[in-house]
Amino acid sequence: MSSYVLDTHAYLLGVTAPKKLGKDALRILRRIERGEDEGLIPAAVAAEIVMLAELGRTEIGLPELKASVQDTPGLRFLSLDLAQLEVFSGLRNIRDPFDRLIASAALATGSRLITKDSLLSDSGLVDAVW
Repeated sequence: MSSYVLDTHAYLLGVTAPKKLGKDALRILRRIERGEDEGLIPAAVAAEIVMLAELGRTEIGLPELKASVQDTPGLRFLSLDLAQLEVFSGLRNIRDPFDRLIASAALATGSRLITKDSLLSDSGLVDAVW
């Protein structure tokens, strides 16, 4: 079983418009839905989703996020912990705090990152898939 951290964009597209996902990202999310792989939702992704819902940029909020985690066998929340913050402290080149926390989650857990964000995928810091 492989482990993947989902960034905010990947999670929201997976829920609202899966056809807009990259081919590999969609394949992996389907495996997570079946419980064949593990998908991790970092605390930063949950916080960003709350903020995007407050701004009216998504109709997905915390209740929907919680429900999808409960309904999806391979999906779980990832609390922010000291290991992630230790990695975070070394990622000074990533300016966006949410991106930095999400990358830290992937690195601290040894997971691949599902992201379309070229700044993250092209950085060479994380093993990214889309």
